[in-house]
Amino acid sequence: METPQPPRPQRPELTRPASTPRSLQLTLVLYLLSAVLIAVQRTVLSRENNFWIFRTASEHLRSGADLYAAYPGLHADFFKYSPTFAFFFAPFAALPPVVGYALWACTCAFAVWAGVRALLPERAAVLALALAWIGVVGDLQRAQSNALIAGLMVLAWVAFERQRVGAAAAAVATGAFIKIFPLAAGLGALLHRRWWRFAPALTVAMIVGAVLPVLVAGDTLGAQYRSWYAIETADTQPEARYGIGGADLYAGVMGQFRVWLGVDWPHWPIQLAGLVILVLPLALQWRRRSERVFRLVLLCSVLMFCVLFNHQAESPSYVIAMLGVCIWFAVSERTTWRTVTLVVCIAIVQLGSTDLMPRSWYHGWYVPFLMKTIPLIPVWVVLQLELLGVIPNRGASEIREADQGDTVPPESLANAQ
Repeated sequence: METPQPPRPQRPELTRPASTPRSLQLTLVLYLLSAVLIAVQRTVLSRENNFWIFRTASEHLRSGADLYAAYPGLHADFFKYSPTFAFFFAPFAALPPVVGYALWACTCAFAVWAGVRALLPERAAVLALALAWIGVVGDLQRAQSNALIAGLMVLAWVAFERQRVGAAAAAVATGAFIKIFPLAAGLGALLHRRWWRFAPALTVAMIVGAVLPVLVAGDTLGAQYRSWYAIETADTQPEARYGIGGADLYAGVMGQFRVWLGVDWPHWPIQLAGLVILVLPLALQWRRRSERVFRLVLLCSVLMFCVLFNHQAESPSYVIAMLGVCIWFAVSERTTWRTVTLVVCIAIVQLGSTDLMPRSWYHGWYVPFLMKTIPLIPVWVVLQLELLGVIPNRGASEIREADQGDTVPPESLANAQ
């Protein structure tokens, strides 16, 4: 007679109503309407250079022209993303500029909305999306991919929470083909039992993504990758490390060392130190991985880390860090000091780059002193201290309520075979 086996724990589903609540529907309308209006503004009323870089890169991939050469007659600056990104951008490039820009902007905005909506309960999601809206709009106005990357990183975290390793690998790989640092979202795999499945899934996703452009590039793909390597190598040289803010580089923590201490150290020791600080809570607070607040704050820390320790971080890149700040505030206990911290970040990081900042201040000290980075550094330190248990954070009431609605405690799932 066979011994009856205990029932296997079921996957915990994130607490979510059957249909999208009206408040979240309104935030989606706000995000998509903003994207469409920006597309009209940046094509009909003006010309956004980044969109034309992406658009022509897709055409050059198909024609076999060098993606990474200078094309001053078409656009300023260079295309620096992967051939895979040029391949993915083809649907947007094939459309008329206004429609293509609108579809691209809506895709980026929707990625943020979908990620936050899937990650958080209604009240926390609405709050985080409302707070992050200004930063998302700023990124869309430059036709940048940072909002899309932030959304993909959050969606990867959601996939980890739902034990969908393949979906997480696809989200991380897609982000990595745009900019390499979304690979940091793979850290979320370590919070779950089947983390070892993520590495091979990500490897397969990266190989497939790297080969996909051959469908349109043919035998020129190898030359495109060699040219991409050459331009990326040039970007690591000392003379290309820093810009002066604005449309150039803020360079995260590395920029702060240059401006305030007058040093020009190599990037990797600072980035390695940041990585050690990032993963330290996983080593010292491993038992807390079953706590939802711990996992959410770690995601926020990863989002901020990808900007603060990115020597190529431009002004629009800071939407990724600010999404981390906004999610952190939405899921945390309400305290006066957290509210003040949030207000300072919104005022300096988000509003400081808009026309609300007097131009004399902007050019006189905001840009030269790379002020956009300064308020984010202490916030990231606070997040790490919360993860280490030095600063308590029981989570917002809606997060605690969502925890009570889980079908199975996360620690039970972690022990499932």
